[in-house]
Amino acid sequence: MLDVFFISMGEEGSEANWQRLLTFAPHAKRVDNVKGIYEVHKACAQLSTTKNFYVVDADAWILSGFNFRWEPSSDTLHWNIPESECVLVWKSINPVNQLEYGYGGVKLFPRQPFIEQRSWELDLSTTIGRSVVSMDQISCETRFNASPESAWIGAFRECAKLASLSMIKSRIRRAKKLEQTALNELAKLVNDSAWDNAKKATYRKVQSVIIIDRYKSESDIFSYWNEIEECSSRKLIWCTAGQDQLHGKYVLHGSRTGAKFGLQYSDDIETLNQINDWSWLKKEFKNVVI
Repeated sequence: MLDVFFISMGEEGSEANWQRLLTFAPHAKRVDNVKGIYEVHKACAQLSTTKNFYVVDADAWILSGFNFRWEPSSDTLHWNIPESECVLVWKSINPVNQLEYGYGGVKLFPRQPFIEQRSWELDLSTTIGRSVVSMDQISCETRFNASPESAWIGAFRECAKLASLSMIKSRIRRAKKLEQTALNELAKLVNDSAWDNAKKATYRKVQSVIIIDRYKSESDIFSYWNEIEECSSRKLIWCTAGQDQLHGKYVLHGSRTGAKFGLQYSDDIETLNQINDWSWLKKEFKNVVI
């Protein structure tokens, strides 16, 4: 059975969620008060005794019917990548606007990227692994709206991601980086060969076309049109639905403010990455809401 970790920073309602998790995964381990999204997941990886491990957020109320017995297979491929090297994300129910997708859901991570301190950007779950797989089953209700502050911050972060198309643009940047690496390796191979100049030029030209064609679709934002429409639809629901739910007005305010922030800084990674700085988020909440 894979390791299960519950990560918490003292969020309101987290103790009840922890006790709920233990009824589903008695072997679960709790990691408290580790600052930083990457740092807390790395702490889980360092504690893990299995090659893959589940992560449950502090605001997740596990739903009946979900279990932690499922394990990825290295023989199953997703986009030619072994399932065991992917990040798998289960759906959650948003109690404010009733959306059902990966936001706040249970996640399964490969341990190796954290041990290697592999780079990531903006959204850890969609960029730390070699690929991300969306699972159909609903794992939990994400009770991010337990307090006005958590409701606002959760909505702000998610809508900044949706509006900036951060997950899609991260995949495009990754594809372009892989393409450039492949072209650089090709150039070195050709330069180090003993071929005459004519053969070098022909081989490099043919192989360059193959490499560029391999990453062409992944590098073109128009290849992601359906996902762009999905992001837009989810953002609209975040910004308009749930006023009458618990702390709904803070969710709507955070959603609209986050969407504006994401649009404004969609190509400014350094500024956009402030959505992962909880000190900055708490100050923003106080500055614009209180």
